[in-house]
Amino acid sequence: MKMLNFLLVGAIAFGFASCGSSENGAEKVEKVSYKLDAATSSLKWKGSKSAEYFHEGTVSITDGSIEMEGDALVAGSFTIDLNTIANTDAMLPEDKKAMLVGHLMAEDFFNTAKNAIVKVTLNGYENGKLSATINVLGQDIEQDLDAKLVADENGASIVGKFDVDFASLNMAGMQADPTTGEKIQSAIAFDLNVQLKK
Repeated sequence: MKMLNFLLVGAIAFGFASCGSSENGAEKVEKVSYKLDAATSSLKWKGSKSAEYFHEGTVSITDGSIEMEGDALVAGSFTIDLNTIANTDAMLPEDKKAMLVGHLMAEDFFNTAKNAIVKVTLNGYENGKLSATINVLGQDIEQDLDAKLVADENGASIVGKFDVDFASLNMAGMQADPTTGEKIQSAIAFDLNVQLKK
């Protein structure tokens, strides 16, 4: 009888242990979702003609989330609203700032009247590179972005500095001036600080 009780206890204990493991014996890793904290997140931009001639500003990330499985990024997506473009040049008067923002929102650039929303889909993260698909003006730009992703029980963050090249979009405002040959560089620099909470 004692032997039977011992075997029953052992079987129950084994059953409980099995519930927390996958079929191959490894522990099951729980998926954890994190949602954008828009109030503490930021995206800065810098567009240039040359090292000496450039403009800087911000644009808002309005929605987003990521899903982690242990240290692995399973999925993620973010929404950027181009109607929130702002210019932060310290030496530029307010009327000139408004003129520049209007120029960036116009048809020859981001045409926000028709394409205000940029959708960023995260495809993976490895060795400090964030694999992303950026849908802007209805077209996809595939790019690996330099960024650091950290996630724990308190929340998550994605922080990085990188350039995104918009040359494939063939925006009229980024074409060379036929008279002078001058043009705005198609690569725009970004400084990303995304904070997320569980």
